[in-house]
Amino acid sequence: MKLKTLVTLILVTFSFSIFAQDINQAGEVFNDGNQAVKAGDYQTAIQKYDESIKIASQLGAEGEQIVSGAKAQIPSLYYKIGAADYKEKNIDKAISEFEQAIKYGDEYGDTETVEKSKSIIPKLYYSKGNALYKQKSYDDALKNFEKSKALNPNYSRAYWGMGLAYSKLKNYDEMDNSFAAALELAQKQGDEKMATKISSTAQKKLQAEGASKLQASDWISALKYLNASLKYGDADKDTYYYLALANNGNKNYDEALKATEKGLELSQAENQDYKAKYYYEMGNAYKGKGMNTEACGAYTDAAHGRFVESANYELTTVLKCN
Repeated sequence: MKLKTLVTLILVTFSFSIFAQDINQAGEVFNDGNQAVKAGDYQTAIQKYDESIKIASQLGAEGEQIVSGAKAQIPSLYYKIGAADYKEKNIDKAISEFEQAIKYGDEYGDTETVEKSKSIIPKLYYSKGNALYKQKSYDDALKNFEKSKALNPNYSRAYWGMGLAYSKLKNYDEMDNSFAAALELAQKQGDEKMATKISSTAQKKLQAEGASKLQASDWISALKYLNASLKYGDADKDTYYYLALANNGNKNYDEALKATEKGLELSQAENQDYKAKYYYEMGNAYKGKGMNTEACGAYTDAAHGRFVESANYELTTVLKCN
């Protein structure tokens, strides 16, 4: 045998030996990953699968099965780690793990894991925002609710959280916008429990802000927030009393009369002492319109409970009713 042929044979035999060693090593590492999965040690499993990919990727077609098998496992393992962190309330770590699941899912073609991870991350930011809200860190809470909304613009709870945060930050216009968006989405998705919760909270907060503006005699702002509250519920008796006060203060007497009439309609089951406040504002509206006869009738009906003295003053001293 010629020397050249002998050398070539030795090199081929050596190369085959190295190749066999590498494919065996890749297989062993891959199996280590499988064992780690069975043991629930997902982090070690990812490390082993990643190592097997690096080895098998250098072996051409012979290593493809190991590479594809390892890649098929990695995204779902990140998802499982994230789910465990979420369960343990390690929110930031969970977000990081789900982001890794998305990264490797995109890279390795695991669309199912990508979609599942993308659906859960907005909920994690909402959960984080909710925790910060309870800690009274309202600015930071808002940032996390906004991240949740950015990742899933159809997630009603993200807008709900934003509305709550804005209310604490006294940004009532943005609060209203956020609650309105949350309500629209909840109703569209058939989440009646959430829709009821949003409506009740928004109505009360806007009514309270309107009432606070009344105390400052800021009639325009009071009307703005009181009317906005009606979008979320139009059956609250006190809202119409506040609207009557604000409209009378702003000399919108016809609107004040409408408000008192609606308030009385909703107060049919109440006693005369309760209804007196509506009649008193009705009297003020009629007086403002120069309709003294009607004003006298309204003040007469208002002369009950805590309005007796004020109504009698209007009847006897101001209007001199018969």
